[in-house]
Amino acid sequence: MSAEINHNVEWDLAIALSFESVVPKSAIQLPLAQAINMVLAQELTSDIDLPPAHTAMMDGYAVFGQGPWRIVGELHAGSFLPYLETGCALKVSTGAHLPPHCSFVIPQEMATLFEGDVASKSSFTPGQHIRQPGDEALAGESIAAAGTLLTPAIAGLAASSGIDEVSVYHSPTVAVVVTGSELATAGTPGPGQIRDSLSVQVTPWSQYLGATVNSSVNCADNLIELCAAITKADGDIVVVTGGSSFGEHDYLRPALEQLGAIYVVSEIWMRPGHPTLLAKLPDGKLVAGLPGNPLAALVSFMTVVAPALRGLSGQSEYRMGKIALAKDFACDRTRVVPIVVSSGMAEMTEFRGSAMLRGLSHADALGVISPGDNPAGTLIRVLPLPWRVN
Repeated sequence: MSAEINHNVEWDLAIALSFESVVPKSAIQLPLAQAINMVLAQELTSDIDLPPAHTAMMDGYAVFGQGPWRIVGELHAGSFLPYLETGCALKVSTGAHLPPHCSFVIPQEMATLFEGDVASKSSFTPGQHIRQPGDEALAGESIAAAGTLLTPAIAGLAASSGIDEVSVYHSPTVAVVVTGSELATAGTPGPGQIRDSLSVQVTPWSQYLGATVNSSVNCADNLIELCAAITKADGDIVVVTGGSSFGEHDYLRPALEQLGAIYVVSEIWMRPGHPTLLAKLPDGKLVAGLPGNPLAALVSFMTVVAPALRGLSGQSEYRMGKIALAKDFACDRTRVVPIVVSSGMAEMTEFRGSAMLRGLSHADALGVISPGDNPAGTLIRVLPLPWRVN
């Protein structure tokens, strides 16, 4: 099992190798409501002009010709009148489809009524307070590119444009294996034990990023049991926490060797999470090895699992924003730390050790700090937390 080429790689290379290790899954046609939070496999184009007709932008009076205007009826959302005589007006509500030749809409508060007529307290330009057909999108115009996450907003835009079904990529699947003979899964831990804090985290991390989690199991520090758990796991990616280092009781690497896996990444020049790995089994299934310490596990998850999930779901690589450091922070390798944003600058949280969750619990994001002196004001990259990505 060779790992010389991708051993102890830089953080950015690990991200790229993870993304490039997969191809998008097959596509499926689904109704809009069922496809939310999935990724478009085809471009969406509007079936109609949006809006489809001249539309009142507010309650008032739609008029045609010179005023004052005789009020000849009412027009509300859901009804339509194809023509309005010159010198006439219709009382309209917001969203009503108007005769296409209407001059403008007089807002209700700007109208003066007398003996069945309406006059305006102000002058208006032609077309004022009327949305024109296609001012948001023309029929045939692209409204969302392939590879776009179908958010509620995009789904609403698609529905408004006359679209009922969309082609989306199947969601990636994940199986979770949490290792550690010392882990107590409920109640107060006994002597020599600690509570398992990762089972309750890794599943929602994956779900927030659009994956379906097929299983989550605990496994003792035992080579035979770990091999069996990985073999049985059903998922595009098997996420294994703990045991990814080289200690006497770290069994993930020996298990992968027995299973004939090939490393995609073996160790990353970063902190926390240096012993992180990503490997591919002979059947094509990926195995991501994360450290057992919870903050390190999240950093590793965002480094080798999140990019692969994006690739499987048909998305492009994530583009990170930048923010200035509030204080000096020198480091010899990439550091990925919880940050809070204060006065437009990134401040590192307290309690940011690899085994700690307290700092992460109120963080706004992860800050990616490149090696170097990094004086205050240096721009660092911002990696959203899984529950803030979408």
